[in-house]
Amino acid sequence: MQQLAAKIDGHAVSVEPGTTVLEAANLLGIHIPTLCHVPGIEPAASCFLCAVQIEGKRTLAPACATVITDNMVVTTDTDDIRGARKMALELLLSDHAGECVAPCAAQCPAGLDIPGFVYELMTHNNQACMEIITDRLALPGSLGRICPRLCELQCRRCEHDEGLAIGALHRRAADVDRRAIRPFVPPKAPATNRSVAIVGAGPAGLAAAYFLLQKGHACSLYDAHSEPGGMLRYGIPAYRLPKDALDAEINTVRALGAEFRMNTRWGKDFSLKDLRLQHDAVFLAIGAQGAVTLGCEGEALATSGISFLEQCAKGAPPALGDSVLVVGGGNTAMDCARSAVRLGAREVRILYRRTVREMPCLMDEVHAAEEEGVTLDCLVAPARLKRIDERRLLLSCLRMELGEPDSSGRRRPMPIAGSEFDVPCTTVIAAIGQSVDRSLAEHEELPVTAWGIKTNERTLATDVPGVFAGGDAVLGADLAVRAVASGRIAATSIDQFLRGEVVRGEPSMINVSLRPIDESERAALFRSIEQSARVRVPQIDMDQRRNSFDEVEACLSDEDTEYEARRCMSCGCGKADCCRVRLLATEYEADVLRFAGARRRHELDNSHPEIVYESGKCIMCDACVRIAAEAGEELGVTLGGRGFDITMAVPFGRPLSEGLRMVARRCAEACPSGALAVRGSQTCGPGACATCNTATARPVNDRG
Repeated sequence: MQQLAAKIDGHAVSVEPGTTVLEAANLLGIHIPTLCHVPGIEPAASCFLCAVQIEGKRTLAPACATVITDNMVVTTDTDDIRGARKMALELLLSDHAGECVAPCAAQCPAGLDIPGFVYELMTHNNQACMEIITDRLALPGSLGRICPRLCELQCRRCEHDEGLAIGALHRRAADVDRRAIRPFVPPKAPATNRSVAIVGAGPAGLAAAYFLLQKGHACSLYDAHSEPGGMLRYGIPAYRLPKDALDAEINTVRALGAEFRMNTRWGKDFSLKDLRLQHDAVFLAIGAQGAVTLGCEGEALATSGISFLEQCAKGAPPALGDSVLVVGGGNTAMDCARSAVRLGAREVRILYRRTVREMPCLMDEVHAAEEEGVTLDCLVAPARLKRIDERRLLLSCLRMELGEPDSSGRRRPMPIAGSEFDVPCTTVIAAIGQSVDRSLAEHEELPVTAWGIKTNERTLATDVPGVFAGGDAVLGADLAVRAVASGRIAATSIDQFLRGEVVRGEPSMINVSLRPIDESERAALFRSIEQSARVRVPQIDMDQRRNSFDEVEACLSDEDTEYEARRCMSCGCGKADCCRVRLLATEYEADVLRFAGARRRHELDNSHPEIVYESGKCIMCDACVRIAAEAGEELGVTLGGRGFDITMAVPFGRPLSEGLRMVARRCAEACPSGALAVRGSQTCGPGACATCNTATARPVNDRG
């Protein structure tokens, strides 16, 4: 048969007559993106993602439906072509009624696959649960106890009854693993003979080591304290985070091969220059160890909050006397106040310059402090501190009122003239905030910001080659979960640097979120979800709470764990990590809101025994229509309607189970979005998915 000669992106190819541009490009190994194409099925050319430029043609042509002609010259990648593909994707996403990841996971600073690990807990597969959790999150047992649980605030059940107890669930997984004969230790890649110095063995440093060691790099952690853990050990009281739970997670980092060089201080025992000579890369995770003072006359008489907590952690708390004032409204202030109660102070009072509403601490901590007898006095600020006698202090205070919002978005506290009053006490603890010591970084010629060390926001690289920084060292005093997340991000960037690759940091995927249009659509989301109360985490009795540093909250029981895990709605898309629409939208940097406006409604059809169908995610590629027709399905499926009402349906209003009797699974696997998914399918990554034809795990959007 006569062969036709053509050139694609300058590469010569000979093909048989009838060969399409897409097929010819595949022969050359040139990738042309497609959404509607199904190999072996008549092309539809509906998505226009495979647009290419044919020499001599004024307009772009679909590669899947354009047949090669002799001496044809094809270009597959230009700015115009990429622009057309990007616009096609933006138009497809403009009325998309679905979401890529669950709202809880989208809110988690670590990007934890929450529905995935919750499902494994529900099925009593703790090993798989730990694999999913630790793929994104180091120190899950510690964070399960102290994390502010931003994820829970975004749980979809909050609109229905009560949000899922996510923190308690991943604390449960970690505690069960800790008691196992062989606790989970992730696998390690072969040694790369590269080493990384990590300055600071707190949450960011430990997380960086956890992920770098898995990649085969040696890690040495330098820390000024005698034991690793940073603020997790020295800033969080044992009643919230028992040291044996923290030690168990540090031991996992040790088991991976970490070397800990304790009692070594940056600027005294080593310099950045020393570390760069001894190691191939450096990660600075020094935390925010500086204390913010009262900012008033006599402030030197106050005890620093973080210093007080460190003394408690070391088992040598200072004498407090009977009456303790704690100034501040963050978690450190709550920890100081609750610790003072346990140390025998008869009167503990928190002074805060704004109202409870503006407090940056967890409200659960406020309620717990009040239950234990702590008094909260808001709209009060210190004005002057002086000593009355050897045992007593006098704190002069001003009443405040809230004015206009400041840079933090909270209303600025303003003193009320003539409102000064005195409060006698035996101890004042200043728990106003923490700061990063930037002097060492500046001395080593590292650029800094108002918060800490300056880095590239995406990669955490500093301006010095091979030196990275993260956690509180960059952000200022912040959440431990963000520090742990930054450790993982830094590990990715450092790994790229050590392998001689372009340092890009972690890949980030475009996300589409489902915001219900009205109450009827919201009701549809919960149609098959029965209301149920959130599990109550068991606590020790009040006498034990007030008189010891024993952990207040206990681990969930087997029964409560299964009950709570079953409350998860398994939100998110079953094809989140392999959806071709999402992957291409990420590659082409599509703006999901460019053509935002009216959209289709979210609807779920779970009547088919093999697959589920969400019409709002359908891109009308008609792949399922063509597959059913080619297979000879008696009824098959078709696209019908107009505008937003276009949808795939079975003729004559018959159910999906009658239209797709033979090829339902094949249609789901060919679907380029999450419109059709196999029942019980799981997203890619540590789990699996239907499109990848691998083992299935967590059910997604399967509520029937």
